[in-house]
Amino acid sequence: MRSEKGQSLIELIVAIGIFTIVISGLIFFLLNSYIAGRLASEITIADFLAQEGLEAVRSIRDNSWSDLTAGNYGLAIFGGHWIFQGTSEDISSQLKEGTRIITVENIDSNRKKITSIVSWQFNGGRTEEAKLVTYLTNWQKISIGYCAGTCTPCENFLTRATCRTQDGCRWNARLGICTGTCTPCETFTNQPSCEAQSGCYWTWE
Repeated sequence: MRSEKGQSLIELIVAIGIFTIVISGLIFFLLNSYIAGRLASEITIADFLAQEGLEAVRSIRDNSWSDLTAGNYGLAIFGGHWIFQGTSEDISSQLKEGTRIITVENIDSNRKKITSIVSWQFNGGRTEEAKLVTYLTNWQKISIGYCAGTCTPCENFLTRATCRTQDGCRWNARLGICTGTCTPCETFTNQPSCEAQSGCYWTWE
């Protein structure tokens, strides 16, 4: 009888142990799923805010290129337009202890490197970050090149060598003259081929 009671007690302890292990595993799984889902949700928000930061800088660029001076900035809306304000932006209303920093770096007088960084506290002091980079051009100041001028007529070339350098012209060896119709300057779309033609020159708007 005592043996049966002892065996029953052991079985009960084993069952409780198995139940505890199963419940612990289930709780661990559910907790991990919750944390992973929460992290994915916050990363989506952070990516959106980082992308919004780049779009805001494009808007600032379009309003005034001179506002894109090198440095770290926060963003704000004033008078219906994005502006730089301070050196960082508090976005803790959307992400725990969240900040957004826009960094402007000079490439040359008409090009800038823009970095949008969103950082926040996720869990237990763990810091997460979303970072996007783009390059902006002062498109209002970038010149457009084109080929201008009037091509020199083929009959003006008196030697085979000079005749053959002009596109559209060919040397008639029997008559010893240059024949054909020179290709109009505006046809050439790059500087080297344009400047290789007599009467043509490359210019900028």
